[in-house]
Amino acid sequence: MSGPLTGLIPACHTPFHSDGSLDLQTVPKQADLLREAGVRSVFIGGTTGEWSSLTIDERMKLTKSWVDAGGKSIQVAVHVGDNCQANAIALAAQAKEAGATAIAATTPSYFKPSSVDDLIDFCVPVAKAAGPLPFYFYDIPGMTGSRLPMGEFFKRARHKIPTLQGLKFSNDDLVELQECIQLDEGNFDILFGSDEVLLAALALGVKGAVGNTYNFALPVYERVIKAFESNDLETARKEQFKSIVLVKSLVEFGFLAASKCVWSFLGVECGPVRPPVRNLTPAQKMELFDKLYNLDVFVKPLIRPY
Repeated sequence: MSGPLTGLIPACHTPFHSDGSLDLQTVPKQADLLREAGVRSVFIGGTTGEWSSLTIDERMKLTKSWVDAGGKSIQVAVHVGDNCQANAIALAAQAKEAGATAIAATTPSYFKPSSVDDLIDFCVPVAKAAGPLPFYFYDIPGMTGSRLPMGEFFKRARHKIPTLQGLKFSNDDLVELQECIQLDEGNFDILFGSDEVLLAALALGVKGAVGNTYNFALPVYERVIKAFESNDLETARKEQFKSIVLVKSLVEFGFLAASKCVWSFLGVECGPVRPPVRNLTPAQKMELFDKLYNLDVFVKPLIRPY
């Protein structure tokens, strides 16, 4: 049961004006840059997209803008998860109406489900609202604070969620990852969510990945995959290490704000991040540029900020 999402899928940043308001006019520019880089699917409104800092209306407008900008050449997977089930259901229904390719949802993270069954009960009406679009669960315990066994989730949820297609796995439990990959003889799409260890996931059988740095550093990951598939592990490791250098450099300045800043180095201004995340100062932007400039990872040459 192969789903619509595979390969390297950027988790896109949400663009804002300098005053912090939603900037939908920049979405087509993001789509054009990604299309030029060979991207065929995007994941919007997720962690990278600052979903928890957006209003429901803003999230719906963002979905419509991305579907329009993607056209027939870019598939749009929409994160619709929310602490409020009614909001998640409304977002799922709107994603379907807008023409999205698939939806995904995280677990509620304030009042957390205490069991796999509680989580499934939360997801059932959300997935149904978008049917027949494929539904992907988005497991990111480092952000949600909820750590439930995903293998068990799939074993039980497949009987209650007919559109259950796969999992965005942003989790450090590689044992659990292997169980999910092997479940039902590989029947589910497992999309890996940790860019800096993509090579490890490839070795375990992952076929697709969703990540922040795929927005601007796709070439290095494509080289990782090519070397891995050619059984050239020495080259694959060297290329993967370039990703580690990139990610650690971004983390040094605050990963979300710094990665969003990289769009401006590529000629697409996506604006600030929203509070409580702190933005980079002009001096920090220049320092970040100097750290990244000589890295052989980007989709095009970087432009020095002024």
